Amino acid sequence: MKKFLTFLCTVTLVLGMVGSASALPINMVAYSSLTGTGLITFDDLPGGPAPDTNYDNIFESGGADFGEHFVGQTVTYNGDFDVINGLPSGGSLSLAAGAENENLGVYSYSTNIMYGLGNTVYPNYDAIGEGSFAVLFDYDQSEFGFQLVGGDGGSATIDFYTRNGNLIESRVIASLSENYYGFSRDGGLNDIAGISIYNIDGGGIGFDNLIHDVPRSLPPYC
Repeated sequence: MKKFLTFLCTVTLVLGMVGSASALPINMVAYSSLTGTGLITFDDLPGGPAPDTNYDNIFESGGADFGEHFVGQTVTYNGDFDVINGLPSGGSLSLAAGAENENLGVYSYSTNIMYGLGNTVYPNYDAIGEGSFAVLFDYDQSEFGFQLVGGDGGSATIDFYTRNGNLIESRVIASLSENYYGFSRDGGLNDIAGISIYNIDGGGIGFDNLIHDVPRSLPPYC
């Protein structure tokens, strides 16, 4: 069995390297077209009314972990907004939390909404939705989508990473509004292990109903 699992891991890594070398893009698609059955609603986490529930550490929800950025990256500021700089390091994607009161929050408003906290820090209302966040999936994905809460015509940068920290693609989404956004790996390749998002939007933005792919039967990584 151990030899068999080692073989599967080797095949998975080789295929991942081939897929990365082909540099296939991330396509924007209709959220309703996504076929993944994984849905992260954050309703399994304690929320609360404004100014919400503050999370200073990495937390898990719906088969994924959440933090401010990935290890190896730095966070600077554009006014009150987080900006993620650099690439993950270490050869294996891992999450890092933000500074105290600058990581993540969960707000309850008929449903739970997750967002990053900007550098005016919790519980200042101006921090809500102006920080960055990163998600690390338990299993590599081919699809990703979310419901954007807020959005006042600003923009968001969305970076997609492989398990070893390579950047698949960086997308800038302009004219943000309260809407649903979907993304699909060209050719259905399953190599999206992590995603980071930061924004410049006057009202700040939050996230709900993150849809992702069906968990695989293979180990998430070797």
